Order: sequence, then C-alpha cells, then structure tokens
Amino acid sequence: MGLFSDAMQALYHSGHYGFSINVKKTAPAVDPKEVPAIVALGNLNRTPNFKTWHIDSPYKTPEFTEKLTAALATCDLEMSDLEIKPEIDGRWGDH
Repeated sequence: MGLFSDAMQALYHSGHYGFSINVKKTAPAVDPKEVPAIVALGNLNRTPNFKTWHIDSPYKTPEFTEKLTAALATCDLEMSDLEIKPEIDGRWGDH
C-alpha cells in the first residue's frame, strides 16, 4: 500500500503548487472568479467574502507571482493588498 500511495501522490502532485492568498480587510472586495486573468492561473477557490483565496496552480512561486501581478492590473486590487503564502507542505519533490 505504501508504494501505491507514494505513486498516486507523485502523480497527483507533480506540476501542482498550492497558494493561499489573504486579502487585507481594507482592500476592495473583488471576486477573483470574475477576473479572467486570475482564473487562468489555476484551480481557484475563495471564501464568500472574497478575503481568502486558494489557487492550485501549475506555476512555481516566482512565475505565479509575476502572473498574479499582471492579472491584478485588470481589477481593483494591488499586490500590496495581498499576502501570498506558498503551500509546499508534502508536495512531491519539494521535501
């Protein structure tokens, strides 16, 4: 079971990087699912008040940050409104 489990985890996690994004309370409420450039970054989930996002993306942190910066140019948010937390816990090949 251990070998099978490791293989499935490798298959699932290869090329996927998770990012939690916290939006400051003072920032405007923007639904990221209504911004096509943000949706294009990967699988997106957000809280109902749009203050916490989770994006499962194929991009590593530097490229993701660059693409997110460009995406924010099309909405009311700025990079200073966001806190990006890469999630590398248990990702295959990152430990």
